[in-house]
Amino acid sequence: MGSVKSPPPRDYAKETRDTLQAQIDLAPDLYAAEANPEYGRPAYAQLDLQVLRDVMQGKDGQGGLLELYEQSIMPGLARADAASNAISREADIEQVERLGQRATEAFRQANPEQAALMDRLNQQAMSELDAGAGLPPALARELEQQVRSSQAARGMGYGMADVGNEALIKGLQAEQLQRRRQQFAQNVVGMNAATATDPFLAILGRPGVQVGQAAGITGQGMGMNPGNTFNPESAYAGSLYANNFNAANNAAIASANAKAGMIGGGLSMLGSMGGGLLGNQGLFGK
Repeated sequence: MGSVKSPPPRDYAKETRDTLQAQIDLAPDLYAAEANPEYGRPAYAQLDLQVLRDVMQGKDGQGGLLELYEQSIMPGLARADAASNAISREADIEQVERLGQRATEAFRQANPEQAALMDRLNQQAMSELDAGAGLPPALARELEQQVRSSQAARGMGYGMADVGNEALIKGLQAEQLQRRRQQFAQNVVGMNAATATDPFLAILGRPGVQVGQAAGITGQGMGMNPGNTFNPESAYAGSLYANNFNAANNAAIASANAKAGMIGGGLSMLGSMGGGLLGNQGLFGK
C-alpha cells in the first residue's frame, strides 16, 4: 500500500545520444551567434585589440605601458638589478677566494693517487709545450740518418737539393710534433676539468661555468584552439539527468508517504468511530 515505484534506470546510451543531438541541433545557432560581427567573437576580438592598443600605446595624450616601461620602469629595474648583482658577485668571489684553495686541497687529499697522476701529466704537458717545435736530439739524428741513407741509396745526398729536402722533412716532423704536444696539453686540460672539484660548486652550490640552453618557444596558435566542439558526456548534461532522476525518485517517495499517511489516518478515524458506536450500544442497553 505504501510501496514506492522507482523511476526507470538511467540509460547511458539514450542520455549521451540525446545530449549529442541537442548539441548538434544548437550548433548552427551557436556558430551564428559566435560569428556575428556585432556582438559575437569578432566584435569582442576587436574590442580586446583596441583595449590592448590603448593600454600599451596610450590614448588622448596619455602615455601607455610601453612608454612607461621604456622611460621609467626598465631603467630603474636595470640599475637595481645591476647593483644587486654586483653585491652578490663580490660576496661570491670573496667566499671563493677565502675557501677555494681549501676546497681544492680537500678534494685532492681525498684521492691522492689521482692527484699525483694529474700532477705528473700537467708537468709533462707544460714541458712539451715549452719545447715548442723543437725536435729531441735523438729524433733529429734518426731523421737525418734515414734521409741521408735513403738519398745515398739513390746515388745522391751531397747536393744542395738534398740538404733542402732534409731540412724540409725535419721541419714537417717538428710541426707535427708541436701539434701533437698541443693536443696532449688540451687533453690534460680536459682531464683536469673532469677530475678536479669546482670551488664555486663546492662553496656556493652552483657551478662556476653556466651552460646556456636555448629557450623553448611555444606556439601561440595553440591558445586559439577551441577544444572539443561536441561532448556527449557533458558534465552539465550528466548533472541534469542525475537531478531529474533524483527529483522523480523523491517525488515518488513523497507521494507514497502521503498516500500511506492518508490511509493510516482514515483507518484510525474508522477505528475511533467503531469504538464510539460500541460504547453507545452498551450504554443504551443498560
